[in-house]
Amino acid sequence: MTDKDVGATAQDSDSSTPRIVVGIDGSESSVKALREARRLADALGAPLEAVAVWQQSHSMYDFYQSETGWTPEKDVEKLLRDAADAAFGSDHPPRFRMSILQGVPTKALIRHSAGAEMLVLGSRGHGGFAGLLLGSVSSACVAHATCPVLIVHNKDQVRVDAEKSAAKY
Repeated sequence: MTDKDVGATAQDSDSSTPRIVVGIDGSESSVKALREARRLADALGAPLEAVAVWQQSHSMYDFYQSETGWTPEKDVEKLLRDAADAAFGSDHPPRFRMSILQGVPTKALIRHSAGAEMLVLGSRGHGGFAGLLLGSVSSACVAHATCPVLIVHNKDQVRVDAEKSAAKY
């Protein structure tokens, strides 16, 4: 697993206060979780870290090298920046950082959140089953994380699922 900081501030590295970690996958639920985590971080005086995880896929095209300079990390970095902008606009918290991890999302989030004040996740991400109350990543993190886990539900998820289903057809 690799850990890449994106847009970290100098204040992040010297803080002795445990951070609040937020799992970001680009979904509305994860953006809402980031907003809620900021509120908690502000109240606790804790650093806030948005984390996105990408997983290496394997296919018969693995030998192909993009000539455009595209990498999965660049996509994930954009996803993180877009989520932060959607959650905060131009008013990013002063002790806010973004990190990119590689690996299985559940395992990477659990490992990365060890020692954190809290792990905050949206109730459902971009998974395949509309109508689930809790996604597989959030369920596994609740069961196995070593810090408290907050699941932020998105009351608009039914509408979001319906719009996505309508857009497919």
